[in-house]
Amino acid sequence: MRGMRAGTATYGKTLAGVLAVLSDVDPYGLEPGQPDGAPSDECEMEAVDLVRILLRADAVTILDVEAVWMRWFSESLVLRLGPPRMAQLVDRLNALVDGAR
Repeated sequence: MRGMRAGTATYGKTLAGVLAVLSDVDPYGLEPGQPDGAPSDECEMEAVDLVRILLRADAVTILDVEAVWMRWFSESLVLRLGPPRMAQLVDRLNALVDGAR
C-alpha cells in the first residue's frame, strides 16, 4: 500500500471513500452532493491530505485528522464532533484502507 500515487485505482477508490465519509459526517451541515447543498467534492482538499496519510501509513489517527482539519479550517474537529464521533470517523477512514487491500 505504501507509495500509492494520485491516478492509481487504489488512490481514486480511497479518495472517493474519504469524500463519502466526510460528506456523511458533514460537520458543518453543508449537505455535500444534495440538491440544495454544497458540491459533492466540497471536502476534496482535506480528503486529499487524509488519503496521502492513509496510503503512506496504512492508517490515520485522531491527531492526523485533527491536524488536517486545523490546517484547512483553523478549528478543532474533535471539539466540533466530540470525541466519540471523531473516533468513529477515524475508524471509518481506516476501514477504507482495509477494504482496498
